[in-house]
Amino acid sequence: MDLIEKARAEVVNRHTFFVEWFTGRAPEAEMEVSARAFADDMRMVEPDGSMIDAEQVKTMLRGARGKRSDGFEIRVDLIEARMLGEAAALVVYDEHQVIDGAKTARRSSAIFSEDKDAPEGVVWRHLQETWITED
Repeated sequence: MDLIEKARAEVVNRHTFFVEWFTGRAPEAEMEVSARAFADDMRMVEPDGSMIDAEQVKTMLRGARGKRSDGFEIRVDLIEARMLGEAAALVVYDEHQVIDGAKTARRSSAIFSEDKDAPEGVVWRHLQETWITED
C-alpha cells in the first residue's frame, strides 16, 4: 500500500474510531493505539483559528470518551489526495457530523508521513479544519 492509500485509510479509520470513542463504545485501551497516529510534533489549526499541539489533541480526545449520545455520527468525504515530495501526502476531506440532531461540516487538509508504528502506517503531521456550510 502506498503513502496516499495509507493516508486515506487513516482519515477514514480514525474518524470511525472517533465515533466509537466519543459515544463510549470503544474500550479505554483503544485510545493508546489511536494516539500513535499523531506525530509528536503534530499541529492542528482548529476551525476558529486556534492552534494546538499533539499533546493537546490527545488530551482533548481522552477527555471526550462517552461525551456524545448514541446518535452521534461522522461522515467523511474524501476530496483529494496527493504526494508532497517523496515523504509526505496531503489529504483534503470534508467531515460531516450530527450531534444531537444538529449538523455541522468542516473541510480539512491533513499532511501525513509514514510511520510503521502507527495504526495505519502513517502519522498526522498537520491538520487544518475550516467550517463549511452543511449540504
